[in-house]
Amino acid sequence: MTASTTTRGRRTARAQRPERPGTRPDKHVLYEAAVQGADYDLDFMERVYRRLNGRAFVRFREDFCGTALVAAAWALRRPENRAWGVDLDRATLEWARRHRLARMRDAASRVKLLRRDVRTVEAPAVDVVAAYNYSYWVFHRRRDLLAYFRAVRRSLRPGGLFFLTAFGGSEAQGTLTERKRVTTSYSADGERVPPFTYVWEQQRFNVVDHRLRCHIHFQLRDGTTIRRAFSYDWRLWTLPEMSDALAEAGFRRSMAYVEGWDDKRNRPDEVLRVRRHFPNQESWLAVVVGVR
Repeated sequence: MTASTTTRGRRTARAQRPERPGTRPDKHVLYEAAVQGADYDLDFMERVYRRLNGRAFVRFREDFCGTALVAAAWALRRPENRAWGVDLDRATLEWARRHRLARMRDAASRVKLLRRDVRTVEAPAVDVVAAYNYSYWVFHRRRDLLAYFRAVRRSLRPGGLFFLTAFGGSEAQGTLTERKRVTTSYSADGERVPPFTYVWEQQRFNVVDHRLRCHIHFQLRDGTTIRRAFSYDWRLWTLPEMSDALAEAGFRRSMAYVEGWDDKRNRPDEVLRVRRHFPNQESWLAVVVGVR
């Protein structure tokens, strides 16, 4: 499971139901509430795919899927949708089966979870593959990144798209700690998740090899802190490096959709636009799209 920095976390719906008693949420529940926004991400993918292909897509694969939130959300959107989730972590996939798929009724049959290395998955063929929350940054060497990109291309149907998130800016190449207050939400089990604070820590960055060491901590309402709930040892890949690797892997072209900045509100404007030129900032978020 992977992270998004606090300035780039997605929206989570406000709870509308009365509070239900329950145990303290586990780290997967807190992670989903803090940094994931499946509907926002899927809406964007659908818009881009329809704009480029003139039709909707059906078959979707979520790589490094963790709790398979996005794959499950895709299957729930329409009865014809099919989704696959790929991850190496057995315990997290079991969490997804127990807490998410078990409550999806008939839609659960439209989601397949695979414990596989993403560099070896080529079947079944899909319309869209997504590697969100910087998950592919676990590949530090270019040859490993290329092996992954090539495997994705082979698994895509004609016209298929590959979506990858990236972040950067002057703050990305350094140490920092950011905090974000997360409002009340509900877990996959329907339990109320009280407000908490999400803490993103960039502990170390090496300018020589772009190796970035990060942690997620959660500060709960009862005063306790879950330290290093998730830790990451990444290489911060730049947009030109990603574009070059996608081209070498056989993708016909790639585009960078970069989120703009709202000067009046002093925050991201949450609108992703294709950019050919974009000035550097303290932080920015992009989605790179590879076109088969």
